[in-house]
Amino acid sequence: MILTRLDMGNPHLGAGIIVRLATDPAFADSTGGYFAVKDTKPLPCPELGRDETVQRALWEATAALFRNSPQPHSTFAQ
Repeated sequence: MILTRLDMGNPHLGAGIIVRLATDPAFADSTGGYFAVKDTKPLPCPELGRDETVQRALWEATAALFRNSPQPHSTFAQ
């Protein structure tokens, strides 16, 4: 799998932590952040993620993807 080849971790473990963070009442007040896959302990944001120039570039690139993507066709009657 490409994620493991890129050393990004096991996607099954990644999905497990997302489900836990979304459903466990202990995280009800968490609105974002980085968490360890093994024990869900909070992790510091990597230095690159704190760079406002990088944040802005990512925001703009993501917005451009949405602007340039085809609109889905609705299957519901309007």
